[in-house]
Amino acid sequence: MTSTEIKPLRDYPEFAPILAYWSYRLWYRKRDIDFNFIIKSYHERTDESALPVSRVAIEKSMPVGMASLKENDLWSRKDLNPWLASLYVEPDFRERGIAEKLINAVIGKARELNIQQIYLFLDSSELDVLERYYLKRGWKYLEDTVDNDGKDTKIFYFPLS
Repeated sequence: MTSTEIKPLRDYPEFAPILAYWSYRLWYRKRDIDFNFIIKSYHERTDESALPVSRVAIEKSMPVGMASLKENDLWSRKDLNPWLASLYVEPDFRERGIAEKLINAVIGKARELNIQQIYLFLDSSELDVLERYYLKRGWKYLEDTVDNDGKDTKIFYFPLS
């Protein structure tokens, strides 16, 4: 079995367009947001001096997953920050612990920045499965709300102190 490494996107800026494509395809395609804006956003995530930042899962020199730490991921709750966002693993690489490694890398970056807690909201298509996943890993339920597309979701947080 090949080992998956989790690295800052800063170290692999050439992967920014791939991560932007995944993000656009999954979350932005149905919104009135230009793909070039998403690419620019991912290039900005290569700068580790400020949020947002991204982590990329790499296997055999190929990106296979991503996760970000960013501000204002849930537009209706701009008072809660920062967020674990854009967590994605390519389907052929799932069920191998890569998502958990990405989450832990984002948590590590948040700790490095002396952040007290981070938030996430669940994908509305898999609320029950995702709720169990995060609760099992120490995340705490905060509230029910709607996501950026008006679909039911749940907010969780992870205390870092």
